[in-house]
Amino acid sequence: MAEKPNKTSNELFRGALILSAAAIIVKVLSAAYRIPYQNIAGDIGFYIYQQVYPFYGVAFTLSTIGFPVVISKLIAERESSENNFAVKDILVTSFVVLSSISVMMFAALFLGADWIAGWMKDPHLAGLLRIVAYSYLLMPISSLLRGYFQGINDMLPTASSQVAEQCIRVLTILVLSTIFVHQGYSDYVVGKGAVLGSITGGITGLVLLIAFLREEWKLFLRMRIKPVNFIKISKALVFQGLAFCITGLILILFQFVDSLHLYSLLRETGMGEREAKEWKGVYDRGQPLLQLGTVVANSFALALVPVISGFVQSKSQFELLNKIKLALRVSATIGVAAAIGLVVTMKPVNHMLFTDVKGTITLAIFSLSILFTSLIMAEAAVIQSLGHSFVPVIITIVGVGSKWALNLVLVPHYKIAGAASATVLAYMIMTVLFYMVLRVHIKKTLIEKRHVLIILKSTVYMGTGVVLFNCLFEWMTSGESRLLATVQALTGVGIGAAVFVMTAIRAGLFSEEELSLIPAGSKLKRLIITNRSIRNHE
Repeated sequence: MAEKPNKTSNELFRGALILSAAAIIVKVLSAAYRIPYQNIAGDIGFYIYQQVYPFYGVAFTLSTIGFPVVISKLIAERESSENNFAVKDILVTSFVVLSSISVMMFAALFLGADWIAGWMKDPHLAGLLRIVAYSYLLMPISSLLRGYFQGINDMLPTASSQVAEQCIRVLTILVLSTIFVHQGYSDYVVGKGAVLGSITGGITGLVLLIAFLREEWKLFLRMRIKPVNFIKISKALVFQGLAFCITGLILILFQFVDSLHLYSLLRETGMGEREAKEWKGVYDRGQPLLQLGTVVANSFALALVPVISGFVQSKSQFELLNKIKLALRVSATIGVAAAIGLVVTMKPVNHMLFTDVKGTITLAIFSLSILFTSLIMAEAAVIQSLGHSFVPVIITIVGVGSKWALNLVLVPHYKIAGAASATVLAYMIMTVLFYMVLRVHIKKTLIEKRHVLIILKSTVYMGTGVVLFNCLFEWMTSGESRLLATVQALTGVGIGAAVFVMTAIRAGLFSEEELSLIPAGSKLKRLIITNRSIRNHE
């Protein structure tokens, strides 16, 4: 196979931009489709789907974030590495190891479906779990090809396959669920149609990746490997793969906890079978809200991570500290705005998106998670940029354990509101632990008091403005139609966003230089300039 020419820095940047844009599109699609699906399938149908979704989420995360990143890293660094692995060594080892892992995970989920469904206290879920199990068989080749293309700095195949996979998956979910509901099939059959999307989407992504192969297919035909290299590459693949994908698994692992025992805990409070399923479905309405809110904050914060990595390499401590502070400030700002904004608009937002106002208080509590998950993603990314890959793994284990324990304590007393509170408290614990680790390594104040006060001031102004608008809107209108809720929600969100941004930027939360590093920050500079003009005239 002919050697590929070296990529220029512009091409590398373009590749990273393509991959980042694809990741954001995939995350938005992964969150947004659940809203129409809940409208189609209802709360019980949504409960059924959400119970098995985490099992697919793990397969998707491993095949898009975890293993491809490690494979690409091994390929990209093979010449500079002291191990000097050949590309074929990396690819053969990866295929053997990933195939072994995928077959074991498939067998565990397929053969253990009845046992897992029994643990969930809902035996009807076994059929859905068996369908999801097949998605693990697609993981080895998808991970291998994505990792290979990323390793030679060709990001288009990975980005295209991820977007195509999600598009076909979402299309399958919405089309089949609509058809099955109109045909009068049971909620569990509708759920099977929805989880079938994991297979159709995965096959689509794999076919597209194979279509990008040109001369590379010859490389896969002549594969031999040294036993010593096999062991070294296997260790890197398994341990580094876990470290790289752990932040992508945080939200999924928390959903795992709720899938495994929230329904049974609700039954133990005295709820009937149908009632417990409905309320679990209502509780699950918070997941797309959390994902969408986290995507916004995460995309802003992660844009700064390459910059932070650059300063780590150059050993510029002053600039490194400033950029870490900026990453945390951006995440805190957007996280607070999104979380509190949702809290004060939750009633109309709930009605607009999910057809009624069930569980509004629970969803308002759940929305506070956006603040902590936004900070967690930024903190974890910074810690990994500093070279501490396994710290996020340990803290995630603590967080998941805390969520499990808090559910056991709070759900019997407060039902789904208790589960939402357990989620918020567990994320809070993780946020504090990540911050403590950063302080140990940085040994400097990372969030200044002045900035905290500006964020609090902006939040109070935003909350007050939206609450006043809600009171005025409800006084001027009568009835509780979904159309009115939509008008109220969208207008309230617009007012809240405008008040928060104007207050924060004009108060000097970010400098002009800092805004230039943030996506769309150049447009926000005008507020600083306008503010200075007003002050000069005064």
